[in-house]
Amino acid sequence: MNKLIKISFILMITALQIPNFSQSNKLFEITPYAETKYFYWGEYNDYSTQILEEYGIIYSLGISGKTKFSKTLQLYLLTDADIYYGIPNYNGFVQNPNGTVESYKSETEYRGIKFLFNTGYDIHLGKHFIIAPEFGLEYEYWERDIDNGGQYGYVELWSLFSLNFGSSFIIPLPPSSKIFLKVFGKYPLIIEESIDLAARVQAKQASAYLEPGGNIGIISELGSVIYGAYISFYLDYSWYSKSAFDRNYYQPESDKSLIGLKIGFSF
Repeated sequence: MNKLIKISFILMITALQIPNFSQSNKLFEITPYAETKYFYWGEYNDYSTQILEEYGIIYSLGISGKTKFSKTLQLYLLTDADIYYGIPNYNGFVQNPNGTVESYKSETEYRGIKFLFNTGYDIHLGKHFIIAPEFGLEYEYWERDIDNGGQYGYVELWSLFSLNFGSSFIIPLPPSSKIFLKVFGKYPLIIEESIDLAARVQAKQASAYLEPGGNIGIISELGSVIYGAYISFYLDYSWYSKSAFDRNYYQPESDKSLIGLKIGFSF
């Protein structure tokens, strides 16, 4: 009996020391999730002086899926889709009829969608470490209602197609868990912005179509999956250059920051 107990104890310790790659070898994995993120938007004049800021909480719901082509070939397709909504604070200015400018505080309503299609490959460096480089496309669309329906505001519509590239660094944990770090860049290939001034702002030209310049953004995410429970913290930063004028309107140099908490469950 004592010998049997010793053998059982040795087997248990051995099992704890050998990572189980069953999760990474799944042909299909799906993760619905919810996010809470602190949002910050800034705009700057030609002298790099800040002229506007928006800040507050935005919420989103999403779902991601990872599909492997076979159990022997570690090539996979990663898809992600989420919708988001929030009403951050607005701290900017309004122009009076006489041409003077004064500070103005209000709110901005944001609503948007985002889709990601990446191809990646799991590279197993021994039993305790995986590197997963990825490359693909991201599409994002959002509506920005400045003044949240108020008389001084207007609606902006943004549409972006971006290259998404980077890598995940994964430490598998027994029996079906992992710790991961994702470091990605994104570069906008197409940025389209339109503004509608007819509804609330009296202007001779009701609409303007702008093309802000794109720069490389950064996305970093640190998290874990413990028995399917997904939790992570992430940073998403983007920077846009000044657009050309369209009938006296333009988009100034702008940046967007998101610091978020993601909670979900992987099946």
